[in-house]
Amino acid sequence: MTVLFVNAAFRENSRTHDLAQKYLSTLTDTVETLNLGEENIRPLQKASLEQYCKDSRSHDFQDEMYRYAKQFAKADEIVIAAPFWNFGLPAVLHAYLELVCTQGITFDLNEAGEYYSLCQAKKLVLILTAGGNVPENDCAISYLRTLCKEFWKIEDVRYYYADGIDLVGVDISGKLEAVIKQYGNSQE
Repeated sequence: MTVLFVNAAFRENSRTHDLAQKYLSTLTDTVETLNLGEENIRPLQKASLEQYCKDSRSHDFQDEMYRYAKQFAKADEIVIAAPFWNFGLPAVLHAYLELVCTQGITFDLNEAGEYYSLCQAKKLVLILTAGGNVPENDCAISYLRTLCKEFWKIEDVRYYYADGIDLVGVDISGKLEAVIKQYGNSQE
């Protein structure tokens, strides 16, 4: 099995990255790492969107921008590490997911207009940290759950987060350790 680790927590001494590494250490599978901070990922704009639409219609996925979708589609499990920024995901991760959501590579439509998955993954794990508190209905987790449910048909979606870790007087180590303990309780 192959685990795709999508690292959007690329700041030096990132607590999110550290939490993700501890999760990955519980796995016995091969881990393929994609460091988004080292990639030249751009959101779809006029020219790239036109190219994307043309290629999707013709199922011609030779362009380099489709390598992320191809890699994602082949993974057996996806692990995403991301800080919680402005009540959502970092822009580079959002742009990456925009490229991953490629009709004809990670999902397609049947004749009835229903989405079906072209992905192998059966599980997606999101690992977050937040300096403030994560609201109950946050955008980041909801967005990923919707993509998993609608496009990729990944039913096992898990998220682990430590929030409020920059608040005055908070036991940061205790919060991070509590997340790590959750890993052991949820492994199958």
